[in-house]
Amino acid sequence: MVFRHEAFSYDSVDDFATRVTDFVRVGLAEDAAVTVIVPTARLEPVRDILGADGDGVQFVDTVSEGRNPARILPLWQAFLDRNEGRPCRGVGEPVHEERTAPAIAECHQHETLLNLAFAKVEWRLLCPYAATLPESVLARARANHPWWEDEPNPDFDDREDGSTLAQPLPEPFGSTTFVRFDLDSVTGVRENAAGKARRFGLDADSVERFTLAVHEVMVNSVDHGGGGGMVRLWTEDDDLVCEVRDEGVITDPFVGRRRPTLAQPRGRGMWMVNQLCDLVQVRSSASFGTVVRLRITGTGTRQA
Repeated sequence: MVFRHEAFSYDSVDDFATRVTDFVRVGLAEDAAVTVIVPTARLEPVRDILGADGDGVQFVDTVSEGRNPARILPLWQAFLDRNEGRPCRGVGEPVHEERTAPAIAECHQHETLLNLAFAKVEWRLLCPYAATLPESVLARARANHPWWEDEPNPDFDDREDGSTLAQPLPEPFGSTTFVRFDLDSVTGVRENAAGKARRFGLDADSVERFTLAVHEVMVNSVDHGGGGGMVRLWTEDDDLVCEVRDEGVITDPFVGRRRPTLAQPRGRGMWMVNQLCDLVQVRSSASFGTVVRLRITGTGTRQA
């Protein structure tokens, strides 16, 4: 058996905990390494049922550690690397009640990429989905999982690549203005983004993270996207958003999702951006070039 990527829908926390602990206990009986990456609100019931049996299980809060869904695949890769040669089981709930619509879209992309990343790796990953989620979300979940409710899934979309990169992002509500940049104007555009972040009410650390991420993506555009590109900034609910567009085309669907090695001379930029931002969306195709959309969530007092 190679990678078995499966999912189920649950009606209640009790239903969730029972089905997850059953799955975990079977793995423990096989001397499997087990990691559970779900929201804290559902970690505790699983811990309670497992009791002392859960001492060898790694528990991770996906709300914090997987806030940006692009960070989840590296968590699974690290888990498998640490336990090479052992049976491995994981439970992951990327879509949960705190996700916004853009974050849910990235969770769907994450689930698609899992099938590609681990196609030849022998392990099992169980993904719970709340039955109260919108049917459109559940339909995408069914399309992303070869197994559903412990049965082969006829709704599985057996795509062979990261084709979701080519799906354009929705336009923001309201008007926005594009600002062109090149090597000579990167600094000025970066400072404009920093000012926008401060006026939005972000704290000093968030301003620094946002500004560094914007700068890194612009430098990538200068290096790989035809010498420059276009930037636009806007606010959306609690998020400050920056979008960078250029004429380059990204062909690697895992861009920014693979932890770089010490010997790797390039390719660290998008990894860093994913660590800095609360959400990163990358779309690319020959028809529209590359779009990178960065989000930082703020809770401060906003100014005009």
